[in-house]
Amino acid sequence: MILLAIVFAVTVLLGVPVAFCLGLTSVVFILVTQRASLMILPTLIFGGIDSFVLMSIPLFIMAGFLVQEAGVLPKLVDFANALVGHLRGGLAHVNIIASMLFAGVSGVALADTAAIGSMLIPPMIKEGYGKKFTAVVTATSSIVGPIIPPSVAMIIYAHVAGGAVSIAGLFLAGIIPGIALGLGMMALAYIYSVRRNYPVSGGKFSFINVLKKAKSGILGLMVPIIILGGILSGMFTPTEAGAVAVAYALVVGIFVTRKLTFKKIISCFLRASKTSAVVFMMLATAKLVAWILTTYQVPAKLTDMLMSITTNPQLFLIITLFSLLLIGFVLEAVATMVMLVPCLAPVALAYGISPHHFGLLFVMVVQLALITPPVALGLFIVCRLAETTIEEVFSDIPPFLFLTFAIMILVALFPDIFMWLPALFGYK
Repeated sequence: MILLAIVFAVTVLLGVPVAFCLGLTSVVFILVTQRASLMILPTLIFGGIDSFVLMSIPLFIMAGFLVQEAGVLPKLVDFANALVGHLRGGLAHVNIIASMLFAGVSGVALADTAAIGSMLIPPMIKEGYGKKFTAVVTATSSIVGPIIPPSVAMIIYAHVAGGAVSIAGLFLAGIIPGIALGLGMMALAYIYSVRRNYPVSGGKFSFINVLKKAKSGILGLMVPIIILGGILSGMFTPTEAGAVAVAYALVVGIFVTRKLTFKKIISCFLRASKTSAVVFMMLATAKLVAWILTTYQVPAKLTDMLMSITTNPQLFLIITLFSLLLIGFVLEAVATMVMLVPCLAPVALAYGISPHHFGLLFVMVVQLALITPPVALGLFIVCRLAETTIEEVFSDIPPFLFLTFAIMILVALFPDIFMWLPALFGYK
């Protein structure tokens, strides 16, 4: 196992893409140990992506791109502005609410960052919010994307966990913590706005105006309702839900808003394919590492080691969260999940922790890699949009990082407060 870790660390430091790091590490390990033939590689690689549920990933990503191109996103932003634009620092709150609403459409944090950022970063800077604060709010609010359903990260977790958790259960588990996280970020943004005298973007609050904007934004709001409603009612599987979401987005874009052209649809297909390919490459090569870890009984040995340190499940969760936070400084979310979920999920089960509770926490904490350099893919995107640098914006990151991690600690220590919704539907 030490050889496995060394080869992986060296290839990562050399700048090799993570998917290839996983593959090279596994090949070197098999060649050195000679415990198996290289002929097993194609079978394992194909087995890593041979799953019906994984078909939902490109479908949800595609649905997000189509809804964005269909012109639905501006309506969601208008609805968010009607809700919170009257508050001090209104556009910052609109940014966060818009991320929460778009999270119910795309389920991909980086798609959220790019879409919301391209719309709201220019007007926020124009109204005097400053490039640093604007970039930080946009990047940190995108963390909500993989937590509020639908969530591609949760689909990946459920697949990598080997069927121990339900996608529908994880989706339900993410609703309350996702809303709590969004509200916490709004509170923090309000404190910044009062201290720095940021402007109020909207007029006086009007319930009639909220209803009017909600009516105009109903096309976008219907996406998560269709997806969750269909899955929970048993009408269709998560993969079928993704297909329904794509069909819905096509109908809306072609026949209702009439903004989806053939050229835009092809562009959405290509973008979704490229994004999905990265995920599938990692899942394919991660299967090799998972096979090695299982063959050498690493999860069982890890369980024994941790049990010798502590038998307290809450302490185990805290240790895991801090460890994953540190790992997020060098690895992005998908890579962390495909490598460590097969090891840690069985350990959590041995501690008597609910699989859905642990899955939710795992998905939440790995998203912090979006805002923790040097990986910080979310920060790279918003800094480019805001025409600034990570060095300039990093001073505003710690309060949002601390807030997000604090909410995760609360979710870990007080699961009954945050997990009652999936329990209501029978998911434990």
